Order: sequence, then structure tokens, then C-alpha cells
Amino acid sequence: MTSFSILFARFKGDLAGFVRGTLAIEDLRPGDHVLIAEACSHHPIEDDIGRVKIPGWLTEYVGGKLEFSSVQGHDFPEDLSPYKLVVHCGGCMWNRREMLSRMLQCRKQGVPITNYGLTIAYYLGIFERALAPFPAALEVFHRLRSRKSHGGQI
Repeated sequence: MTSFSILFARFKGDLAGFVRGTLAIEDLRPGDHVLIAEACSHHPIEDDIGRVKIPGWLTEYVGGKLEFSSVQGHDFPEDLSPYKLVVHCGGCMWNRREMLSRMLQCRKQGVPITNYGLTIAYYLGIFERALAPFPAALEVFHRLRSRKSHGGQI
């Protein structure tokens, strides 16, 4: 079992890089700033996944209030230093180069990036099951989780 968004993480971006970014959820603390990034500009609905659901789930997971900012389209901050994590949409309207460019920008500034589907799977406790169709990504998860449980860094 996986999701559309996780398929797009693999198709449009670097799934292993997104897996690494997802594990940064464990390091979030109340008061941290999270950037929600969407590739397209759409009219948000009442229960919008990027503006309502994911912020609510992450806040619940962390156990305290997080600060959220959201950007759409190409309005991506040059300076990512205020953010502890970037949560990106699946990028269905973008090509692979655009998503990899955004991932590179995050990596250069040391800010973890993940996507909606991986974030949701992690929150719901089905992360390993959602990665099962992708053995290489699942192996990255196991290796990083093991390293972290032994006091190492991701």
C-alpha cells in the first residue's frame, strides 16, 4: 500500500531524500517553524490538506504549537534558515527538474524536506508499509532509524 503523493515523491523527486526529511519530524519541538510548499496555486478549501490537516497532524504529533507558513507556485523563500522542515506537495504540476531543484535548495541550506504523502504516512504510523513497494527507500529508512536510535544523526 502506498499513495499518489508517495509515488510522485519517487517519480518527481528523490524518494530517499524525502524519507530522510520525513524523519526530521521526530526533531520538531513546539515553537518550531515549518514551511508548507505547494507547486501550484489553487483555491484552498475549508479542510485544506496543506493549510489545515497537515499542520494539525504535525502539531498533534509534536504535542505543542508549531508555527506554519505556506507558499504556492514559485514563491519559495531564498532563505530557509527559519524553518526546521519543509513539507511539499506531490508536485503533480511540475516536472522532475523543478522538484529536484527545490530539494537541492533545501539540502544546501540544511533544511529537511519531505512531502505530503510521506508526512501523512509517518503520522498515521504506516510509514514502513507505505514504503514497502520501494525496497531501496525502505532500506534508507531502516538504516537512518537505526542510526538515530543509537544516538547518531540522520
